[in-house]
Amino acid sequence: MSIQNKGYTWIANSILKKQFLSNGCTLNSHFNLIPSLLLKKELNNAYLGNLSFSRKYNSSTISKNRIFTESKSFIFEAVKNSNGTDIITNLGNPYVDYHLKWKRTPRTVLIVKKPKDNTTEEALIMIANWLHNEYPNINIIVEKEVADNFFKKLPFIHILQNKKEYPKVVDFVITLGGDGTILHTSSLFPKEVPPIISFSLGTLGFLLPYNIKHYKEGITNVIKGNVKLLLRMRIAVSIHNRNEEIIRLNDLDQIHAMNEVSLHRGRNPSLTSLKCSVDGEFFTNSVVNRLIVATPTGSTAYSLSAGGPIVHPSVQSLLLTPICPRSLSFRPALLPPHATIHLSLDDKSRGSVVVNIDGKDYYDLNIGEYVQVQMSPYPIPCINQETKRITWKKHINSLLKWNQKFEGFANQLNHHNYSF
Repeated sequence: MSIQNKGYTWIANSILKKQFLSNGCTLNSHFNLIPSLLLKKELNNAYLGNLSFSRKYNSSTISKNRIFTESKSFIFEAVKNSNGTDIITNLGNPYVDYHLKWKRTPRTVLIVKKPKDNTTEEALIMIANWLHNEYPNINIIVEKEVADNFFKKLPFIHILQNKKEYPKVVDFVITLGGDGTILHTSSLFPKEVPPIISFSLGTLGFLLPYNIKHYKEGITNVIKGNVKLLLRMRIAVSIHNRNEEIIRLNDLDQIHAMNEVSLHRGRNPSLTSLKCSVDGEFFTNSVVNRLIVATPTGSTAYSLSAGGPIVHPSVQSLLLTPICPRSLSFRPALLPPHATIHLSLDDKSRGSVVVNIDGKDYYDLNIGEYVQVQMSPYPIPCINQETKRITWKKHINSLLKWNQKFEGFANQLNHHNYSF
């Protein structure tokens, strides 16, 4: 079974018995990934038009064989592993255990760095120079804000005048920073996301499998296709008015969030009264400070701080977590990925609430309007290490200190003298 979409081909395990169809595209690095919940869904042709690919800091032009106007074959395959005998079941998770397989050498990489950070600046210069020397045929793109500061040290870098063209041009992404850098990268791709390799240079680095010391090995393996993929689920968030018409945000019908969407009271000192329905059926009324709908990836972010459970990234689900609920019995709830959640203000609510998506306030929701949340058809293909030296299980113990005893902290206190 294969998923053929605008720039990529995804090969999934045949036991899922699900077929995905879409039309090809003349440009590389542009794909639509439809999850297993959407069966036999055919996408319309997409005309992407001419690109304004800007070589701002180098007077030489890009050779014609690297202009994205000719018809290209699909850029890569994500091949699903199949070990052991097939199990006859309707339960299957297409989001784990993929391998990356390029059908041609990638041509363009986007490097995203943590802003205002000396460590990531040094790493950017080091990686960009190495890439330029080792793979001169690969275009290196950075964001305009970064290019303004580095055009003298890195005269060969490129920018795109319009960030909306990233999905059409970028083959894979390198992130330098922490988990917030990946979150920012997700926002740069409103729908389709290319493979992302992340190097840990931030505060926590829970989502980052690679140490910066191994950047040569990691990037080389990506270009060769010798890496594993984890497709991190996102959620699609849309806001609707009284007439159920979509209210566009940043010229988009939907915002695809990596971590969570939350409704909070903003500056209102009173608790927020919210209504929640699932698949058109009443679920609960809640009086809370904030209500979160999180992804499995977001389960270790804001939701975790609010007492939500830790969910493995391969477990497709929607996590409903309240913050400071008035009812002591309002516990976090795990909903299936095919569920559609509607969140709205109660008719007796005293004011509006703010819709926050991945840490950014987008809209003040009023009575009669509602937020719709469902599983996004566009996950994030995160590149994992081929070996199992660093796993999710190790991360929650070493980084989050999950379920660790207090013995170690007591021993540390013994080295200090305290007077009471």
